[in-house]
Amino acid sequence: MTIGDGEATAAPRPLSDARKEQVKLRATFLNGIGIGVMLIGVFTPVTRMIYGDMSAEISPIWLALTPLGCFVLGIALHWVGSVILKGLSQ
Repeated sequence: MTIGDGEATAAPRPLSDARKEQVKLRATFLNGIGIGVMLIGVFTPVTRMIYGDMSAEISPIWLALTPLGCFVLGIALHWVGSVILKGLSQ
């Protein structure tokens, strides 16, 4: 225990092995979801455009913003997973 400004605070306890595995699984799940979002939202429209399987009814703005949004969401999910893993350094 350390005393600072009249308050007693306990040092954080080390994580158990089971808790560490839960943290790793949560981060892996989020990373996997991020990869899936990027694959479906970014690579599928590009592949469909290359092979000429896109409908002419789709707005070019929608076609540009959807992959961009999915890319950003995928990166954000990966980042959240890495933040969760920082909890293992305790």
